[in-house]
Amino acid sequence: MNRRLCGDILREMALIASLVVASNGATTLGGSSAPLSTPADRERFLATHRAAKAFIIGRQSALIESYGASDVPIYVFTRNTTPLQLPHPQMRQVVVSGDLAQHVREIANNLEGDLVVEAGPTLLMALVEAGVIEILQLSLVEIEGDGNFIDAARLLSHFTVVTDVEVDHTRLLECRYKSDSANS
Repeated sequence: MNRRLCGDILREMALIASLVVASNGATTLGGSSAPLSTPADRERFLATHRAAKAFIIGRQSALIESYGASDVPIYVFTRNTTPLQLPHPQMRQVVVSGDLAQHVREIANNLEGDLVVEAGPTLLMALVEAGVIEILQLSLVEIEGDGNFIDAARLLSHFTVVTDVEVDHTRLLECRYKSDSANS
């Protein structure tokens, strides 16, 4: 975890990405990640989700996934400069141009606690390649999905697997970024 000096207080926070991946590399089924989620994945996801102090998501996640109960800031990353009609009052559009890591740092520097990324493959890989994801919580399920495919081996090549446990046909991996992240 990163430690930041904020005034006289040393605080800890982490940038955590959470993703469920089907046996065929899909991250959605019927347009959503929820049908891929097993009880073991859902338990870990909800624990991380509930502890988050803010979220980074993509436009599709903002429109499809449920954030109705969230009372923390939700940053919707998009390249679209047209204002989006966002379905939740905590959602804020962030038009990403230039240095992606800088956009993340600006959010993280004003945050006490974990910043959780719940994004599809395109945004997630861009954030990983920018070096801002510190922890990856990856769930590998035996279900087959039908959309938003990701190369799990390529994703994992950026991380060291810290834990790898199987619970009811779900591999739960917790991974750390292989080098210092760009936001430290």
